Amino acid sequence: MNTPLPHVRRPQAERSANTRAKLIEAAINCLHRQGYSLTGTSQVAEEAGVSRGAMLHQFPTKTDLMLAVVRAVFERDSEYYRQTILTMTPQDWMRGVAETVWEVVSRPSGIAVMEIMLASRSDAELADKLRAIQLQIDDEAHAWVSERRVAAGLDNRPDSEAIHRLFVAAARGLALEQLFMNNRGEIKKSINVLSEVLYHFYPQLAKPGAADAQD
Repeated sequence: MNTPLPHVRRPQAERSANTRAKLIEAAINCLHRQGYSLTGTSQVAEEAGVSRGAMLHQFPTKTDLMLAVVRAVFERDSEYYRQTILTMTPQDWMRGVAETVWEVVSRPSGIAVMEIMLASRSDAELADKLRAIQLQIDDEAHAWVSERRVAAGLDNRPDSEAIHRLFVAAARGLALEQLFMNNRGEIKKSINVLSEVLYHFYPQLAKPGAADAQD
């Protein structure tokens, strides 16, 4: 007769981290599915299968939850960027930066962050705290691109930060259009055009014979 294994209770810190992760994931799903205004803390707790008390313990206010979502999404995006760096040469990474940015901002977590950003226009407390986080995120994201640009041997343009901001803004706008118009095919064409625009800023990225192939 087999003796049942004793139940091992996980440490409190691990249980708390698991609850927190469930709530953040549930918040992302709700934000993506129905937008900011219809995403309440009670609904997020229900979606996560977490008690109201546990929800309030982790995130006392909706603002706390939304800021945690932004931070968590950035951590995921950071890991995605790191993986792309490991699998591409610096030159190919720069050539594909439009696609990389698009992949990050167009997925459900990226849409969730945009929902929070748009909602902050009418919430001063959320706006102030979100702006501080976003400035840090922008600085780190620009540092990644700058590192790849240097590794690719590209010119040090004084407006390189503005170029990166342009690509992120364009991708976000296209992601919102796709969400509304459901026109993925047309959006894909625009992303391809955005990739071609990069060659205007960094002609060295153009592969030999690329110009002839387009004629």
